[in-house]
Amino acid sequence: MRIVWQNTPPVSTNQIIACLDADKTWKPQTVLTLLMRLIDKGFLNSEKHGKERTYAPLITRQAYASAETSSFFDKLHSNSIRSLVSTLYDGKNLTSEEIDDLRSWLEERAGTP
Repeated sequence: MRIVWQNTPPVSTNQIIACLDADKTWKPQTVLTLLMRLIDKGFLNSEKHGKERTYAPLITRQAYASAETSSFFDKLHSNSIRSLVSTLYDGKNLTSEEIDDLRSWLEERAGTP
């Protein structure tokens, strides 16, 4: 999706493959499978022009991030914020400043001082 958004749509399969990071040595079939999944989820539109297939986004970055985050949150944490924060904390991925920011954010959302 990042590559499609970074280029002027429609973007061809070859353009997408050429834009992949050098460390991603994906086979063309792998890229096509990923693109088909994005189409099936309603994130991309695809059209065929001769032998070439092009893609255009059907969703904004913000909407995509929201959909993927919701899916991740549901699948890995059963929609439990406590589970998510616990995983981050136990993995030593949260600093004291981040914990304070999270506390402030939660208090703002809850309407408590």
